[in-house]
Amino acid sequence: MSKVSIPFSANSLSAWQAQLHKELKENTALLQYHSSIEDLSFSLTSLEAPQLGTQTSTPNSWKRMAAASAQNEKQSNAILLEALMQGADAIYIDRTTTQTNYQELLADIEVAYISCLICFDSAEAFAHFEQTAEKQIAAQCVALHRYGSAQNFISTFDIQQIGANCSTELAYGLFELQQLLEEQAQNLTIYFELGVGNEYLVEIAKFRALQHLVKQLAKIHEVQIELILIVKTGFCNKSLEDPYTNLLRMSTEGLSAVMGGAHFVCIQPYDTLSAEGPSAFGQRMALNIANLLSEEAHLASPQDPLQNAYAIEQLTWQITEKSWSFLCELDADKASANAVLRAQVLQTRQLRTELFESGKTMLIGINAFPNEFETPKISWAETPTALDLPYLIFEKSAN
Repeated sequence: MSKVSIPFSANSLSAWQAQLHKELKENTALLQYHSSIEDLSFSLTSLEAPQLGTQTSTPNSWKRMAAASAQNEKQSNAILLEALMQGADAIYIDRTTTQTNYQELLADIEVAYISCLICFDSAEAFAHFEQTAEKQIAAQCVALHRYGSAQNFISTFDIQQIGANCSTELAYGLFELQQLLEEQAQNLTIYFELGVGNEYLVEIAKFRALQHLVKQLAKIHEVQIELILIVKTGFCNKSLEDPYTNLLRMSTEGLSAVMGGAHFVCIQPYDTLSAEGPSAFGQRMALNIANLLSEEAHLASPQDPLQNAYAIEQLTWQITEKSWSFLCELDADKASANAVLRAQVLQTRQLRTELFESGKTMLIGINAFPNEFETPKISWAETPTALDLPYLIFEKSAN
């Protein structure tokens, strides 16, 4: 092995840029990043654009989360118990009502040893939980409130699933937080649920931008806010006809969440929204991805590994600026905020659809290289909606 001088001799910025152009030849356009959906662009060689200040970071021990609905207590209990046996160390339960049977839903689940987050849409649903769940179990669960002065949970997952870009998704959630702080400025712990898309670096930057933006709001209102970030994979780019391509997409999305600083990562089975519901295969593969990221990729406690990476910092800065600008627009006219938000989502949704239909957005197994192997025939169920718009699922719209 030849001897290598360490440290390497320094090269000037101009020499480095010249070498890149020389090696890329006619492909120098690759040095310019642009996303029409996100409205982001920058040069990979300028190194002179503004950046956000460096944040102090500590190791982030994230948890592998399994999600279930309270609508079918017995089935959800079985799903959660199976997930816990396969490596999950957190569970998330939503769609609770005043009729939920918590004895059946939480049977044999040792909430003392895992994180158990239960979402409530009303004070009545929470009161029912307190009255009917065992006192010790109720004390060990984390209640996520989506209502009134008790609110400690904000979700932008549905907005992301109907087609919003990163800055719109963040502005929507921050607008809700801004209203909460205007009603009562106080120190609080806020659980923030976001979706994650397939733009690997952009999604990492989105999660990092949220941390900056929440600190900015806290500074304005002179309060302390502890941000707990829950990230869930979605269904826009998932395929029921080519199940194995989903594993790659879910892996990069899960990795974006981990690298972006999520506290809870919920990799949902790709067939969760199928008419048949999540399969045993889909559930196991989803959890195995989280297990691989944690145990084999040794990413159980990353410490902002991409801090000061130029591309990440540029994306973070631009998403922060665009999200804050849109937040200010929504806050300036609260009465029409939903209409403005919906119009913005529609614009991005239409662009996503046009790029998909033209083939410029290529999804293997959906609009390119269809699966030639026989797979079980399953179909998409009725699609959830937000702002009167159905989730944007490309495979469903293509068929």
